[in-house]
Parts: sequence; structure tokens; C-alpha cells
Amino acid sequence: MIWWIRQRGALGLLPAALLAFVLGTAMTSGVVVVLPSFLGHYATVTELSNFVALIPGVAVIACLERRMPSVERSAVRRVDARDILLVSGFALLATAAAAGMSLLGPDATLAAARNNLLFCGLALGAWPLIGHRAPLVPVFWMIQAMFLGGRSRDDPHPWVIVTEAPQVAHAAVGAAAVFLAGLLSLRCFTSRTDR
Repeated sequence: MIWWIRQRGALGLLPAALLAFVLGTAMTSGVVVVLPSFLGHYATVTELSNFVALIPGVAVIACLERRMPSVERSAVRRVDARDILLVSGFALLATAAAAGMSLLGPDATLAAARNNLLFCGLALGAWPLIGHRAPLVPVFWMIQAMFLGGRSRDDPHPWVIVTEAPQVAHAAVGAAAVFLAGLLSLRCFTSRTDR
């Protein structure tokens, strides 16, 4: 299965994306961005590291898009199960790396870890339906989270998740639920020959 590891980019693409995510989160944590609200009454205040959390979601879709259907249809081993294991393991590794950085620095890295899980779940859930355009779903989620504003100052809408404070429990539960739903979508809605 060496060809599978090389084809998916497990030795080049994913480590580079993990390094970019960790370095980007470390360099931008603590940097606050205030964006205007188009529909809400209050501007959105967020960490710049929340934008860096989009990198792993794009990387997992790039990994899945590097498949070779003609070769994989004839494979004896379950390539689809390996794909799910690879992308879920990478998303959890990136989340653990960002959460581990919170021991050394500000709590903003916990929010980046949570948002990484959310964005990977959104991208994985959309991939069986829209293919290589799946990274746009987390990007659009980030855009609407930034520009819809909040209920009051420093109080975003609960469904937004992205701009919630790092210690908010319902945001972490929501991100984990979206990630699990994305894995379930990847497992159920992609035919074996298309993986």
C-alpha cells in the first residue's frame, strides 16, 4: 500500500499542512480582528488564528481528491476504510496539536482546535456531494460567522460556533458532532468505487 500512501500525500501534503496549521496558529494567536456586522447589531471580534483553522479542512479534501479510481476499484485491501482512517486521524492530530499548544500559550489555540474539528467535519460531510468544491463549505461558514454579528457584544449566536470563546462547552460539543456527522457522511454517501 505504499502507492496509496504516496498518492494520498500522507508523506508530503499532510505533514506540510499540519506544520502550516501549527505555525500559523502559534504566530496569530492573541491577534484580535474586529469585523463589521452586516445583519447583527454588534461587530464580530475574533482571533486571527480562527482563519488558520481552515488549512486542515482544505488538506483533507486535497488528500481525498488525489485518488486513482481505476486502480482503487481493483484493490484487494479496503482503500475506503484507509481513507477514512487517514483523514480522521489527520484532523484529530491537528486538533490535538492545537489543543496541546494551549498549555504553552493563550486559550485562543483551544478555539483554533475546536474550529479545526468543525471545518474538517463540514468539508468531509460536503465532499461526497460536491467533490473538490467541498473546502468552500467551511470558508462560507467562516464568512457568515464573521459577518452576521452577534446577539450582543461578545455574545455570538450559539449556532455560529466559530466565534465563541474557547471555554464554551456547547461550541465544543457542536464541533465534535459536526465532525462525526462528516465522517458518517463520508462513509455512507460515497460509493466504494468512487473513493
